[in-house]
Amino acid sequence: MANEKALKESPDAQFRFAMSEDGMKLGVSRYFPPNGGEGPSVKLLCRQVAEAGVRLPVDENAANQVIAAIQRDGEVRRIVLVHGIPVQEPRHASLVALGNLEFPVFPGDRFARKHEPLPARDGETIDGRILKPKEDFEPNDIEVSMGENIELDPLTECYVSQVWGLARFREGTLSVDPIPSISEDSIVVKGPLHYKDFRGLEITPARIEKEMRDLGVVIDLDLESLRARLEEAKKTELTLYDQIFVQGEHPIPGQDGWFEYLVSSREETGIEDASGRLNFRERGAYPMVEPGQIIGRLHEPTAGEGGIDIYGKTIPASGGNHLRVHLGENVLVHDDKKTFESKAKGIMVMERNVLSVTDCLIVPGNVDLNTGNLKVEHGSVRVLGSVQAGFEVSAPKHVVVVGSVESATVTAGGNVEVMGGILMPDGGQITAGGDIIANYATNAKISAGGNIHIANDVTNSNIRTKGYLIAISGKGHILGGEIISAKGIAANEIGSELGVLTTVTVNIEHEEDTELRAQRSKVKQAIQRIDESLGTDPPEFILQRTAPENRPAVAEVLKHRITLVKRRKAISEQINQLALQRQEELAGIKIKVKKALYPGVTIKFGRRVFKIDHYTPASVIYWSDRLREIVFE
Repeated sequence: MANEKALKESPDAQFRFAMSEDGMKLGVSRYFPPNGGEGPSVKLLCRQVAEAGVRLPVDENAANQVIAAIQRDGEVRRIVLVHGIPVQEPRHASLVALGNLEFPVFPGDRFARKHEPLPARDGETIDGRILKPKEDFEPNDIEVSMGENIELDPLTECYVSQVWGLARFREGTLSVDPIPSISEDSIVVKGPLHYKDFRGLEITPARIEKEMRDLGVVIDLDLESLRARLEEAKKTELTLYDQIFVQGEHPIPGQDGWFEYLVSSREETGIEDASGRLNFRERGAYPMVEPGQIIGRLHEPTAGEGGIDIYGKTIPASGGNHLRVHLGENVLVHDDKKTFESKAKGIMVMERNVLSVTDCLIVPGNVDLNTGNLKVEHGSVRVLGSVQAGFEVSAPKHVVVVGSVESATVTAGGNVEVMGGILMPDGGQITAGGDIIANYATNAKISAGGNIHIANDVTNSNIRTKGYLIAISGKGHILGGEIISAKGIAANEIGSELGVLTTVTVNIEHEEDTELRAQRSKVKQAIQRIDESLGTDPPEFILQRTAPENRPAVAEVLKHRITLVKRRKAISEQINQLALQRQEELAGIKIKVKKALYPGVTIKFGRRVFKIDHYTPASVIYWSDRLREIVFE
């Protein structure tokens, strides 16, 4: 009551104060106008706050608001004059992103701020009570070093990007990795494409164009393409990587000098098959040329076309290289130094820039994917390496292979000589119009119009020759498979003690015999078709059951059948006569075995068969026309 009485008796303006429940805020709850004394003022207000026992400072701005409110309408509402000192909880230092740094920042963007460590500090209420923090620890600081492409704004204490890029904080260093990457030749600028920046603002073609201009790019950008890709990124909410922002033009190098073949030439890589796939083995034939034929023309290199970089500078193009073609055998060059002519008939070959016309194609290494299949239309082929599996060599004259033939196909109009061996575990065939010579043959399929000479083992091979098979110069051992010869066989050994099945045949059948059998087969099939249609009853019965209107046609068919039957009989008689003649021709043809034959060997002369069932020493085997049997001597 004394205080209330003092207020009423004081001539000065009086303020009554109220404190919040937590003791952290003090405001004016009531105001009493002056009674002839000092009017309301900030000074008076502050003095009366102090007289009320408040030691904390008055907020002068709030005090001015209180006085203004009193002078305006006499009411003071919700104005805090004094604030208590809040408790400061300890806090570790931190680097705070000012946006989503998974997306790019642009030059001038403030993208991060460091919060310094805060120690624990007591608070104080307006009425003087001390408040303790909930936690008490020594906060840690962090080291933030400025890396590339950033600077620190001292006013806002924010880190500011100097480029368009992605912010990175690695091992205590804050930096911005530029997004645009310029190629070494300054022709292309590319990088990842985002649809928004770290603040969530849309990235537009115009923003990208500005960045390109800031990089010094002067050529035009394809803004429509950029817009479409930005729309795609926005629609999918995905970053598009390795995108081209702007691109100049690469220089186009000049074409190297080249040789134009004026005859059909081999393909360098392969030929398409019927299914459209490239057959790397098949390259076509080596071309055959005639004397005086123009075979090729040399073309000069071209200069090329210049390009332009992103800065608008012209990039010179490199000119093509000159091709030097050297003259080989049987080739001359005209006065223009560009036109080449053949001096002889032969195979045209370009080997290591040497142009030649030769009667024998020489392959310096293996026949493999580097060479493709070899086919010549004239002359011979000499392979200094081996013919590898799956490849082919063909020549109208001779084929010589210094190495081996491995599951490959070799065809020659003349002789085939394989200085190594013939190995065919996965198929293949050697065919010669003349002789075939090899060191050994394993799983081989061989056919010769002349003689076959194999020095050592002949193992599990299928061999057919119109001449002799001779295997006596080395081991000369025939083991497994089938040998068919028209003139005779000479070997050191045939078969083995293990009883490996081996067939040795003398067969002098000619093409005429095969043709007659084919004719008889066709006639037989024609008769069968008629029988299936009309039946096998006598002709009069067939005609009797046939409708009258069809009888003339059926009668003609029956007449034709009678003719076919007579033809079949005549051919069969001719075949039988030839068979007898062939057996007579067998006389004098011998199989000579210098060492031994073993059980499991079958000897055939024509259709006559003799099986060896015991060890047989050196023998001469032949067909005796007088005894009508196979004879051993």
